[in-house]
Amino acid sequence: MEVTSNTLIPIVKTAGAYMHGSEERGSSDKTNAKDFVTAADIKAQNILREELHKLYPESIILSEEDSEVERKAMYEPSFTGFVLDPIDGTYNFKRDMQESAISVGYIVNGKPVCGAVYDPYKDELYTADKGKGAFRNGSPIYVSNQKELAGASVATSNSYDDEAMSRNLKRHLYIYEKSGVMPWTSCPGSGVLILCYVACGRFDAYHHNGLKPWDNAAAFLLVEEAGGVVQRLDGTEATFTDAAIIAGNPDMLSTLSDIFKACPTLLK
Repeated sequence: MEVTSNTLIPIVKTAGAYMHGSEERGSSDKTNAKDFVTAADIKAQNILREELHKLYPESIILSEEDSEVERKAMYEPSFTGFVLDPIDGTYNFKRDMQESAISVGYIVNGKPVCGAVYDPYKDELYTADKGKGAFRNGSPIYVSNQKELAGASVATSNSYDDEAMSRNLKRHLYIYEKSGVMPWTSCPGSGVLILCYVACGRFDAYHHNGLKPWDNAAAFLLVEEAGGVVQRLDGTEATFTDAAIIAGNPDMLSTLSDIFKACPTLLK
């Protein structure tokens, strides 16, 4: 069976229904007190994996919660398979903030070709297939047409790494220092959903230096298929394995990219 976003819809919805109803918020630390996994992450991962195996028994399926050794395969240029984020926004989930999502991307030779993201709290389903546009609940979505920093909405993200988070905040403050304009600032706590909000025009741009392939596998494609651009912070072409990126509509991306490149220490 061909992999398309339509085949992923019932799978992400099944995992999303579980997440929405789950009270399993007990957690164990991975690298530090801000980087943890809940029992619900593992159960959502297992739901996704089991449902995908039913349709695509021979496919490689890798998840955020797999071992680092297993996840290394995602970085190979020839990687073909599914990349899962069973609950993006785990900190939000643990605090019952209802700002988390399920993400599944399908990668062929290192490039995303389709994906689905489901936010069960808002009942919003984002889907994209390469060359066919991006959609929310079946309706086409597009990045914003905001051209000026004045009035723009620009998001960044938290990071489990304190020093990396400091760079995110310094980079954001540098927008004001360089331009004299401070855009409306958001930091919702789910990189996947932030990228979806860029794709549908809720945010004009997003910059971050701590993304992972499972954050990006579906969401990068959504932004691009909605008419947006995803680049590394230095302005070069991004791949779904890149951590330090800027995403947004073309005008905002050009403006912010020029600002950030004026301070090379912030480009990582």
